[in-house]
Amino acid sequence: MLVPYRWLSQYVPGLPPPDAVAEALTMSGTACESITGEGEDVVFDFEITHDRADCMSIFGIAREAACVFGLELKHPDLRVNEEGPQVDELASVKIMSPDLCRRYMARVITEVKIGPSPEWMQKKLIACGIRPINNVVDITNYVMLELGQPLHAFDLDRIPDGAIIVRRARDGESIVTIDGETRELSEDMLVIADKKSPVAIAGVMGGESTEVQESTTQVLLEAATFDSVSVWRTQRALKMRTEASVRFSRGLWPENARLGLDRAAMLMAELKVGKVSRGTVDEYPGARPPIHIRLRPERVNRLLGTVIPRDEMKLILMRLGFILNERDEGSYRVIIPDHRMDVLQEEDLVEEIARIYGYDKIPATVPKGAPPEIRLNPERRFESKVGEILRSSGLTEVNTMTFTSEAVCDELRLPSEDIERGKVKIKNPISSDYTMLRTTLFVSLVDVLRRNASRQRDDVAVYEIGKVFRWHDPDSILPCERKMIGLAAMGKLEQPNWRTPGEDVDFFHMKGIIEALLEGLGIFGYSFEKATHPTLHPGRTAKVLVEGEDIGCFGQIHPAVREALGLKKSAYLGELDCEKLLRRMSQDIKVRQLPRFPAVTRDIAVVVQRGVESRRVEDKIWEAGESLVESVHLFDIYEGPQVPPDHKSLAYSITYRSPDRTLTDEEVAEVHGRIVEGITSALGASIRS
Repeated sequence: MLVPYRWLSQYVPGLPPPDAVAEALTMSGTACESITGEGEDVVFDFEITHDRADCMSIFGIAREAACVFGLELKHPDLRVNEEGPQVDELASVKIMSPDLCRRYMARVITEVKIGPSPEWMQKKLIACGIRPINNVVDITNYVMLELGQPLHAFDLDRIPDGAIIVRRARDGESIVTIDGETRELSEDMLVIADKKSPVAIAGVMGGESTEVQESTTQVLLEAATFDSVSVWRTQRALKMRTEASVRFSRGLWPENARLGLDRAAMLMAELKVGKVSRGTVDEYPGARPPIHIRLRPERVNRLLGTVIPRDEMKLILMRLGFILNERDEGSYRVIIPDHRMDVLQEEDLVEEIARIYGYDKIPATVPKGAPPEIRLNPERRFESKVGEILRSSGLTEVNTMTFTSEAVCDELRLPSEDIERGKVKIKNPISSDYTMLRTTLFVSLVDVLRRNASRQRDDVAVYEIGKVFRWHDPDSILPCERKMIGLAAMGKLEQPNWRTPGEDVDFFHMKGIIEALLEGLGIFGYSFEKATHPTLHPGRTAKVLVEGEDIGCFGQIHPAVREALGLKKSAYLGELDCEKLLRRMSQDIKVRQLPRFPAVTRDIAVVVQRGVESRRVEDKIWEAGESLVESVHLFDIYEGPQVPPDHKSLAYSITYRSPDRTLTDEEVAEVHGRIVEGITSALGASIRS
């Protein structure tokens, strides 16, 4: 917010030089971003936080400055010279939506003469970045900057019977605003209307039909308090950000409406713009009692670690506009002024005292006691563990945009009917490349592969933990968000050197990464089954199961997809469901004693039909081996003239060990025999000698 030093000093006589003002206010919490100009023509640019709506005005900044420097604060002149008929004879106001309008006040100015505003007023407006228009509009803008209360002037002769109605817009209504644009309204927007149609969008912009013009002779001056959330949503929906909407969306206090209205009326009478009718129209359905807070000076010093005197605390708060009454020997009863809507509890008062007293005056102390234990919530702990495992497996984390397009979905061969059913379209896409939210991490990861390949970087291994979005229920208001783990690898996982030539990633590399992830999370009982996916190779795709539940899939990118993406090397993708993994993640760390007795190793070669999966053979080995089988390792697969057609030979190394004794040859032979019998009977296999 731009604040001229010359204007500020009118309310705080004796104000120090601009540099000292900027530094002191910044130290007290009202940050000055920059200073432009020289001498008394300096203009401050203050960055006002959203909760400090009281500082969105020249007078609000002046209040802060007067308190910080201990100077007198001069208040604007609010004496109004009223003459002519009563305002009730000229205008009326009816609030039909009191939940969105706490207060609506109005005055009428008659015998108006439209012309330029005084030069001094125009200079102040220009210094604050506002273009002068005419005396009526300039006064409303001047008061908005001065007191933070947006005002609006209507041509009263264009409002039938002078009747103002504050209501929600009706379905299908529209309004042409003063910038000449037609705005389509919705039922959740608040409007100012006459008996037939809207004449202004409440808190945002007035309508063209009642705009003050050179021929205007009567003006209805509005000052209101609109709901901040309603104004914020309206300006977002209509893409209209005005000086008024910025202030309304931060929240205004109802009493400021009277101050702003009287100040504007006083200026119009003083500058001979017109005659101010007697009285005001004041509809105030949102009146609330003042807030009272108990303040204990002893507790203030205990929280801050200071020894600030009681009288100094009282003086600081009184300069900020708070009213303090003695409650008992140890506390005050503090009445919160209307303009400090951010002060709701005793801790807020402590903060006010601390920032004016000076944070630099608070002594540094060493905390006492043991520091609190830092505990991540389960989801954060899970994501941290996943990242640790995947990075140790050679993958690099990426963060991609959640936007994509139907063209990318087509490249990945995703079925159009599936996209249409699940996609979430974006109403205002930033470009044609980002028209919808992604339904799978594959669309983002292939873009990473394609970008790297286009820059001659064909060795890529990345992962992402991100959300996907789908409409699972067409009647739902919001799409379903689901967090997934995405994996992508292409080329070599590590750079070749004199010891290791390096090899390109393949299906089993990706499988190994997923196995390392599951076991690192303490998830066992997992398995892999053949699967199909439109983006992946039909013969090199598998789904991941944990105790029978499908948690994701992985595989090689389909040749047609690879060609569409322009990739020279084979690439592999994987996607796992975070929610399902988190639910099965083990929270306990299990420790197993190192073996004390020797192991016995036996090899076995099994001839099975080509369609039999190795997992089925391994399951039978574990089942028949009881508790003596320690590990099973597939070390060879053979297809050739020494095995029947459409068959393959699977060679396993089986390790036997007992935790409490040394196994004899007879015990191992007995268990090994049961394994052979189980495999041959259940799978129709034969043992290859």
